Amino acid sequence: MNRIFIAFSIILMVSCYSEKSDSDFKITYKNDNEGNSIIGSKEELINHVRGGATIKIGWGSKGKTHSIEHLSEPIWIAVLDESEVIAHLDAQVLSKIDWVSLSANYADSTLLNQEWRVVITTKGEFDAVWYDRKNNEILKRRPQNHVITWFVKNSSKDNSPLFKTN
Repeated sequence: MNRIFIAFSIILMVSCYSEKSDSDFKITYKNDNEGNSIIGSKEELINHVRGGATIKIGWGSKGKTHSIEHLSEPIWIAVLDESEVIAHLDAQVLSKIDWVSLSANYADSTLLNQEWRVVITTKGEFDAVWYDRKNNEILKRRPQNHVITWFVKNSSKDNSPLFKTN
């Protein structure tokens, strides 16, 4: 009877132990402003992209008085010449940030006609465009460089180039 109780206790303890699962997002690649690797490798990221992994991309900036961090799931990813990754983010309707109260709102309804579009690369490139949907015109373009973090989860073992048939 004691052995059954001990075995049951061990099974219960092991099943209640919470460890990070393989489905958690993990940092796979991080580059500096010039696109140099800080963490991981582009090759590993490319293998995850080819394996159909779910990707999130993080970046941010710090000014003299405020900082902002972003995390986004791309809507489109490409591997260029088997060595660089580019990702397009979903267009975002612009909101106004109130830096005093640290909140966002759509009080300025003229911003609802505008959207922000971005393409990001593993070279640290970040090309942002503000677009006026109502007047069908680009309002401004701001190419820049950022420290960019690429998060990955749920990658398949098959990571051969997607243009190959076998």
